[in-house]
Amino acid sequence: MVFLFFILSACTTPEEETKLIAKGGRVYGGNVAYYASEKTGPIFPMAGVSMYDQRASAPVFETLLAYNEEDQKLVSNLIKDYAFSTDNSYVDLKIRNGVYFHPDPCFNNGFGRLTATDVKFTIDFACSSHHLNRQGHLLTSKIMGAAEFTKDKGCDFNQGVSGVKVLSDSVLRLSLLDSTQTILKILTHQSLSVISRRAYDFYGEKIPEHPIGTGPFIFNQKTKANLLFTRNPKYWKRDSYNNALPFLDTLTIKFKKVGQDIFKSFASQNTDLLSSIPINEINSLFGTLIDAQEGKNILHKVQYKKGLKVNYLEFDCSRPPFNDPNLRRAIYHAVDRQQICREFLYGEGSPAELGVLPSVPFFSYTGRTMNPYNMRLAKSHLRKSSYKIGDTISFYVNSIEGSPEDQWCNSLVNHLDKNLNLQLKLVHVSFMDKMNMIEKGEAAMWKTAYISDYPDAESFLMPYYSKNKEVRTLNMNNFSNKEFDNNLDASRGEEDPSKRNEYFNSCVNILNREAPIVPLYFEDLVVVINLRLRGAQVNSFGILDLSRAYLKPIQ
Repeated sequence: MVFLFFILSACTTPEEETKLIAKGGRVYGGNVAYYASEKTGPIFPMAGVSMYDQRASAPVFETLLAYNEEDQKLVSNLIKDYAFSTDNSYVDLKIRNGVYFHPDPCFNNGFGRLTATDVKFTIDFACSSHHLNRQGHLLTSKIMGAAEFTKDKGCDFNQGVSGVKVLSDSVLRLSLLDSTQTILKILTHQSLSVISRRAYDFYGEKIPEHPIGTGPFIFNQKTKANLLFTRNPKYWKRDSYNNALPFLDTLTIKFKKVGQDIFKSFASQNTDLLSSIPINEINSLFGTLIDAQEGKNILHKVQYKKGLKVNYLEFDCSRPPFNDPNLRRAIYHAVDRQQICREFLYGEGSPAELGVLPSVPFFSYTGRTMNPYNMRLAKSHLRKSSYKIGDTISFYVNSIEGSPEDQWCNSLVNHLDKNLNLQLKLVHVSFMDKMNMIEKGEAAMWKTAYISDYPDAESFLMPYYSKNKEVRTLNMNNFSNKEFDNNLDASRGEEDPSKRNEYFNSCVNILNREAPIVPLYFEDLVVVINLRLRGAQVNSFGILDLSRAYLKPIQ
């Protein structure tokens, strides 16, 4: 309680004592709330293992660069500018001036200024063996000395990564192993958001209990019921009308209780957006626009982003029964992806028939198009496998029972039983329980989903790079293939986009052949927003941006 008092006291500024007036029809004030699809882990960027964790950290922590999806270009954020050497052997990052961390006792209850030292510490931490870091695979192959630092169990942050040098308070130099400029795309990743060196020195291992960033909202408290954030009065961004951002007073992310109807909460305007709802269910829930205009339902809008989220089956390739590639291939060819999209997703999903990568501006398939569903091949591979008919395999899912996702999972279990005599047992667990079981090696097969970490084909492939075994990666299926690794290694040094694309195609072909995963379908990201909430945005990576959001009643 004392800590909370310090925070609130430090947040009081002359700007808040005078009521803010916004230009351009915007409005200051108000409270926005929404329900998270899953409970989150620590509110600490590098500890995030899911889109839900990243959404929880996004109001507080900011990335060095951003990605403009309209023109597929990088946008300056906490980095104001950057410059590569002529041979791409290093890049200098110029840190934006006038950016401050949230008020906290570690800054004597004031706002700590962002410097290059904080950015170095962030990158060092993301390359460390620290137990809170789950992002080491992102940078170890990009920056000189990163792999060596990852192996250092001492985590000496006074030295850090040898290839990361502070040149001044506002300039940082990264010495690169990778001659491509993918490093900049990686720096858009929400889990590489900037953290404060001074805050870590002050709080040590308790740093997740004190989320301190530079973002539009200040962390207030976390309870079993919700997360509460308050407006950052010293946020550095302004909108096109020169209004100080953000507009909202508070933001609440609620956690759903078992059996709770989050749609009812939205319809009664106790919450302002639905962050995960199948697009095929929207009309059945909301009715028509005429219904809303007649007061039968609330006015709303739908934002959706096409196809960066891939849903797939995954196996632990390191132990029985899925260390047998023939068993994996049998399931790979036995799944009818078109049927899942047609009968259970009402045509809203796109079958992942070519592999794990969607059709995106940064990747194109060059191989022969072929539907992998082939029961003849599936039975042939099963006969070659060591699977014994009658053995039961637990299939772990975190789907909501009765949902379209749960229905196709049940259908798949029945289909594999009927056509292959493969005995699967569907086991429902929470997302976090599933992740814990995978990490401990207690799960052999599970259903999961993945959204690209950054806008590059490499992001979809890095989880299967065996040289990441020294790092705690998000994907823990223990797949290892030298040919795959060699192609991914070659892509790093290739600056010609077409040749680089071919290396990625080779990697996808290997995944399709060895079947450590079974890509199923690409899913649209859908957010439903009450029309009184203006300016809220979601990007293709699932991150919600409420920095420009404001509340204004419909006239």
